[in-house]
Amino acid sequence: MKNIIWAIMITTILSTSCSRNADKITYPKDLKSFSLNDSIKFDQKWYDYKYKIVVYSNGSSATLIKWAEPIEKFPEIAFLFYIDKKDSTKIKERLKEREFYWPVFYDPESKFLKSNKIEGLGAPPYFCFIFAVKDDKIIDIAKSRNNPTFPEDFEKYLNDLLSEN
Repeated sequence: MKNIIWAIMITTILSTSCSRNADKITYPKDLKSFSLNDSIKFDQKWYDYKYKIVVYSNGSSATLIKWAEPIEKFPEIAFLFYIDKKDSTKIKERLKEREFYWPVFYDPESKFLKSNKIEGLGAPPYFCFIFAVKDDKIIDIAKSRNNPTFPEDFEKYLNDLLSEN
């Protein structure tokens, strides 16, 4: 009897922990995007890419560093940045400080997280998550405390992501 109970518990835990990958991720289409450089506009085609890196941040400057190199090196990956800081002026100041010119989504109501109900994030407030997405399913979540370092580890991380065909 104990073996049956253990088997049921393990099956339940495994199916629950893997459920975040079962649903397709959604991207709120009503969010405004902006960038500090008018020459880089958000491209709707990025939603259709097979591979995406989705960065969800509270707008801290630490999460906005050294993204230009991987974005340039991996054109087959869409990089989507969601910032939930309420004060858009502060967001723009941080983007400017870090010379971050890639388009970001202004998400003060956390629509991205609310529309996806992603498990395993812990309790708010959130600092930063990096979601590796393949075919609109999250295949990995890197939290701020265990993010790959830039640029060496992150480049390897992205190469590994692409090699998981």
